[in-house]
Amino acid sequence: MFTRIWLVAALTRALRTLAQTAVALIGTTAVIEGVDWRVVASGSVLAAVLSVLTSLGGLPEAPSSLTLAEIHADVQAAGNDPDGFPYV
Repeated sequence: MFTRIWLVAALTRALRTLAQTAVALIGTTAVIEGVDWRVVASGSVLAAVLSVLTSLGGLPEAPSSLTLAEIHADVQAAGNDPDGFPYV
C-alpha cells in the first residue's frame, strides 16, 4: 500500500487540499475582519492531515496500492492479523 507512487499521490493531494483551504480561509477571514494567520495555518494543516488519512482508503492515482477494504479482506481470509494474533 505505501508505495512510492501512493506516497507521491497522497502528498500531492494533501498539498492541493492545504492550498485550497488556505485560500478559502484567507478569503473568509479577510471579509469578516482581518486575516488571522493562526486560523489559516491550523485549518490548512488540519485539512492536509485529513486528506492523507482519507488517502489511506485508496487513491485512484495509485492503482497498484491496496485499499483498506482489500487489506481487511486479506486479514479476514487469513484468520490472523500480520503479527499472528487471532483476528477478532
